[in-house]
Amino acid sequence: MRNTRVFVGLLLLFLWLFPLVIALGEEDFLVVETVELPEGEGTAAGTDLPSGEAAAPPTDAALREAPDLTEACSMTFSTKKNASYRKRLIDGNNNTSWARGKKKEGWIVLRSEEPIASLYLCFDLQPETWEIQIPPGKIASGEIASGEEWVTVWTGPSPYVHVYIPLPSPSRTVRFWCPVTKTRTQIAELRAYGTGSFPAGAQNWLPPTENADILFLATHADDELIFFGGGIPTYAAERKNRVLVAYLANCGKRRTHELLNGLWSMGVRNYPVISPFEDTAQRTMTKEYQKMGGQNKVRNWVIALYRQYRPKVVVTHDARGEYGHVQHRVCAAVAQAAYDAAADPSVDPASAEAFGPWQVRKLYLHLAKENRITMDWDQPLSSLGGITGLEAAVRAFEYHVSQHPYSMNVTRTGSQYDNRIFGLVRTEVGPDEAGGDFLEHIPLSAE
Repeated sequence: MRNTRVFVGLLLLFLWLFPLVIALGEEDFLVVETVELPEGEGTAAGTDLPSGEAAAPPTDAALREAPDLTEACSMTFSTKKNASYRKRLIDGNNNTSWARGKKKEGWIVLRSEEPIASLYLCFDLQPETWEIQIPPGKIASGEIASGEEWVTVWTGPSPYVHVYIPLPSPSRTVRFWCPVTKTRTQIAELRAYGTGSFPAGAQNWLPPTENADILFLATHADDELIFFGGGIPTYAAERKNRVLVAYLANCGKRRTHELLNGLWSMGVRNYPVISPFEDTAQRTMTKEYQKMGGQNKVRNWVIALYRQYRPKVVVTHDARGEYGHVQHRVCAAVAQAAYDAAADPSVDPASAEAFGPWQVRKLYLHLAKENRITMDWDQPLSSLGGITGLEAAVRAFEYHVSQHPYSMNVTRTGSQYDNRIFGLVRTEVGPDEAGGDFLEHIPLSAE
């Protein structure tokens, strides 16, 4: 009987206190202050959400591919002639450009009804410094002109000539700006994208591959396609090996755009290495070396290339220069000379000190007779939608528009100088046994 009275008393006490607890909770514990953001602004990455709130699921806009807003953007230029320069920047032709003199401040202002989330620039010439700017948050209309009133969100220069720039938050007005500099500014293409996933029309390059599994050392832009066939897409895109592409000759602004577009189309995401040597065609190797600054200078560039990027395997040209091109012959010769020299710290001490010596494990020359292997570039590559390695090279060659008037291409020239055949001329791991794989007997780099 006593226990029953205690239980009843506790129950009555609970029923009396319960409404008070609810009232206190509503007034003191469950209040979350709501702060409205200005229109067009978002929350920076890393900002804490109010306690108990979950992150919002991705919106449809974030899941779709970012739309290309360029055609709908208005553009004004420090150099006036707005319509003429706008046409040059959006025509898809890397042979036309907007330029600003080295002794003048320069800018391009883009305005869009739909907020711009990223920019993509293709430079012919980069100044020593440049900036991407947006208006302060509450001046979303962007009706401002002087540099002091802009907020810098990105600073150049970039080590790459094709530069993708995601903005910290979308803005209807964006400005490219460069101060007075010692060098000219020249932009071949400028694209603006809205909110969404990475746009198919842009390139977002990673640094050149260090500790490379394979270095494909070509002489000129397009040689990597004509004479190496489907090698680059097979190993870089399909097999996901660490691939570095390098060029012994710098073929100029237009062909640099073409080689970057071609490599990107084959699934290459690590930026290539392009030498400072001029694209020339002398009659003898002696004259070619002289034109390039001397045999030691050319050899030491390749030695430094080996030491810095530490490739296990190097693939390069025919010692006879395929159809006899002297600069191809130079490329094959210095690739062989650097094979042993890169491992000797007494040769080119400057790069040995900077990067350390390096011993390449295997060196293949195109069409060499020693330890020949025949590669199969006709296998479908699932990473590229089922096209073969050779078809990927053919597709990449379509970007080399400047070379189309000439007689050489991937299918015709690549068959005449069979881009499937290579010879193992130097090895630290013994001869190939199975064949058909540049990386046979090679332990691969860890990611």
